[in-house]
Amino acid sequence: MTTPDEEHMGAALDAARRALLAGEAPIGACLVTDTDTVVVHNRVVSDRDPTAHAEIQAIREATRLWRHWDPGASRLYVTVEPCPMCIAACHYAGIREIVYAASLADFHEITGDELLTPLASGALLTGGCRREESRELLRTWAARRAATA
Repeated sequence: MTTPDEEHMGAALDAARRALLAGEAPIGACLVTDTDTVVVHNRVVSDRDPTAHAEIQAIREATRLWRHWDPGASRLYVTVEPCPMCIAACHYAGIREIVYAASLADFHEITGDELLTPLASGALLTGGCRREESRELLRTWAARRAATA
């Protein structure tokens, strides 16, 4: 007998298999609430969108379909531990629980250090350009949020 976690991860794994057949990285996700479920997979290649990871696809599809979605009551199942971009997206979407199968270390062992090394692409990261202006905008935004909370 399978547990609900195993069942939902099974749906994510089925999506990962479909991704592999479609020429995508075999990563699937299943986003679940008490009443709804979305099952998707990576679409980076087919959408020509480097942000179209399974987790992002799940959030996009859920927000499109579920006008009543309470992200705090949702659980995301994903076949590979989310990368930093996807963790941030889950945070901003309000997803409070993520269950994953293979770790990023597993991913790294099989594919290389693509997601474990910051800026593995070799992109140059330079910070501080007009920093104070940006910080002032952030302060203004934070103050407005606090005033409406």
